[in-house]
Amino acid sequence: MHEPTLTVNMAMTLDGKVMLPDGTWHGLTSATDRKTMDEYRARAQALIVGRNSVEKDNPVFALKDGRPGPRPVMICRSRLPRPDLRFFQHEPILYTSPALAESAEGHNLSKQAEVVCAVELEPTSIIRDLSSRGYNRLLLEGGPALNAAFFRLDLVDTLHITIVPYILGDSSLPGIVDSDSCLPDFKERSWKLVRCERIENEIFTEYRRQRK
Repeated sequence: MHEPTLTVNMAMTLDGKVMLPDGTWHGLTSATDRKTMDEYRARAQALIVGRNSVEKDNPVFALKDGRPGPRPVMICRSRLPRPDLRFFQHEPILYTSPALAESAEGHNLSKQAEVVCAVELEPTSIIRDLSSRGYNRLLLEGGPALNAAFFRLDLVDTLHITIVPYILGDSSLPGIVDSDSCLPDFKERSWKLVRCERIENEIFTEYRRQRK
């Protein structure tokens, strides 16, 4: 059985922000970045996304060439997502609590998604369950609070960051990880830069976690 691997893909501005004041990201990346995102998605078997990010942007999950892309996955602790999202066009997996899964809203969403009732909604359990279903190449596309949960437990193996040529200047906006405290032992968590490429006016980087 293959060990699961987790890749994070995010784009950020020159001042490290990953969303506009309204919570969206529309219009800040190029066609090249969107093509690169499709390449990362094509390699993955499952795509983990945050409810807030999906509700704000309502992104397309199919690849540009018409392929379906990786199976979408969402973790919902406090509430369930709106039922009109494109997310539900691709037989997604929705991890949520027993109370939400058994609610009327949860029963309705079970017609559009595989609703998994989980007592534990922490990242390690989610990765373990996805692996048991045969999904071992995992891609995480935020948002920042969701990213933080996986980084805090040192579960991320590869990090792709696209740097886009804008400065927002709002200190209240999050970066790729949004947490109330520093990650534990962050100085001991070594990352190796394996790619840094300028394409037109954007920088594409890839970092890999160096584990002992």
